[in-house]
Amino acid sequence: MNPGSPRIKTEEKRMGLEDKNSDIAYQNKDIVSKLFGERMKGKSLSLFGLGMDLKVVDVRPTNIPIVQARELRMDNVFELEDGSVAILDYESEYRKENFTKYGRYVIDVIDRYQREGKEPDIHMLVLYTADIERAKTVMSRTALTIKTETAYLVGVPSEEWMDEVKNCIATGKVTDEVLMRLVLLPLTYKGAEKKQTVIKECVHLARQIPDKGQETFVLAGILSFTDKVINEETRQYIKEVIGMTQVGKMLMDEARQETKKRTARNMLKRGDSLEEIAEVLELSIDTIKAWEEEACALV
Repeated sequence: MNPGSPRIKTEEKRMGLEDKNSDIAYQNKDIVSKLFGERMKGKSLSLFGLGMDLKVVDVRPTNIPIVQARELRMDNVFELEDGSVAILDYESEYRKENFTKYGRYVIDVIDRYQREGKEPDIHMLVLYTADIERAKTVMSRTALTIKTETAYLVGVPSEEWMDEVKNCIATGKVTDEVLMRLVLLPLTYKGAEKKQTVIKECVHLARQIPDKGQETFVLAGILSFTDKVINEETRQYIKEVIGMTQVGKMLMDEARQETKKRTARNMLKRGDSLEEIAEVLELSIDTIKAWEEEACALV
């Protein structure tokens, strides 16, 4: 398969989907969340300080097709070992309007599982940055009640965490808890400017982790959990630093795949056959058919 094939490039341009993989890879929430979520499998949600020790067994898509025009996306959706589902969002500010967003998240997840003939219990988990000291956890109306399970990063001993992370990386004793602390450290500081500095420092520390799987987990986590607070200069810095790393390559590969998927779906809407699409995109007919079925399931 050749991602740079002239035929693929021509079709992407024709469909209005010119290849902008670098932008997609580092700014597309779905791709980053998927990369981080996959590496959460087998890990406990207690790592987020949420008072829940259930382990993640699988991840689900984070976009909400019914409101895509508003770009509404959950941060992470995890299937847990007890059969329940956890929607995890993080917030850098408290707003009453967030409950409307959480309600959409929950309804979308309910709808997805009902289509599969399943009715799992659902947790709406919210992790607040150090900027928020306390927030309401329930919005109740006669017709419904939305309840969140929350954790707060305010009061976290940030400097102690930072020293511990540095020591563990230097001595090669990097546990899951240390990795998660490195992911969350930027959010434990108040103020936008300080967060940018710590994001860069944490990315630098992640690059020193010998185990590439652990490095990928941390870099994907930092990208996922700082997207609401990161500025463009810091984003560009991260892009340059991790561009040649394993996580950078994985993000780019995922981005190219997503571009092809969108091209395939647009060609299907146009009326092209599975065979024609498979030939143009240099993929198997089974892959195109699977994407077609996936698109139908989201309608």
